[in-house]
Amino acid sequence: MSRRLVVMWAVLLMLSVILFMPLRAIVSGEGVSARTVGGIIWDGSIRDLRLGKLPIGDVNARLLVGPLFLGRADILLSRGNAPYRPGFTGTVSRGFGSMSVNNLNATLPIAALFAPFPAENIQFEGFSAKFAAGRCMQAGGQVRLIMSDSLPGLNLQNGMLGQPRCDGAGILLPLVSQSAMERADIRLSADGIYTVTVTLDAEAVEQGTMLTLAGFRPVAGGYRLVQKGRF
Repeated sequence: MSRRLVVMWAVLLMLSVILFMPLRAIVSGEGVSARTVGGIIWDGSIRDLRLGKLPIGDVNARLLVGPLFLGRADILLSRGNAPYRPGFTGTVSRGFGSMSVNNLNATLPIAALFAPFPAENIQFEGFSAKFAAGRCMQAGGQVRLIMSDSLPGLNLQNGMLGQPRCDGAGILLPLVSQSAMERADIRLSADGIYTVTVTLDAEAVEQGTMLTLAGFRPVAGGYRLVQKGRF
């Protein structure tokens, strides 16, 4: 067998391995888990995807070809809207020393993650964030925090809204209610650590005892709750 033929067969073998590589070979990483991962990298599905403690749910996944020529692996995650299951679309990208989330549109449940802070869901609209060497390099889009009704007397029907930005090495989500009397600063780091600081102005507070039981503490001008954790 000639050397040229050997090289040709080797190339064909390599291409076949890449073309039919199972999706589970690239869906991995610290804090990433799933009940099942099926299909190949160009057309697969993930059941019960979780990022640490944050549930994503069932999504379709495929590797995008174009970014491979730029040294990036971009995985498009998506699902359509369904009863009791909001739609999801966004791209997770990994490059040399960098990781990013691009154009994320999703509603994710966070009640269990942020308890006792009375939040139900967090909505991302066109959200993008890029980390390189563990530092935030870019952030944008819009984030809305949907609150529960467990704190009577607070006007949080429309939740808290804000635009993410880099703040030091991490991402800051500065969220404000429609009345601007309730604020929540959520800080996220590349290693999954988060800090939630919620401040309520005195004029908006009529349930001091209930707020204290929920973890808030009196401060100058109102009440504040600080909570830390990891996804």
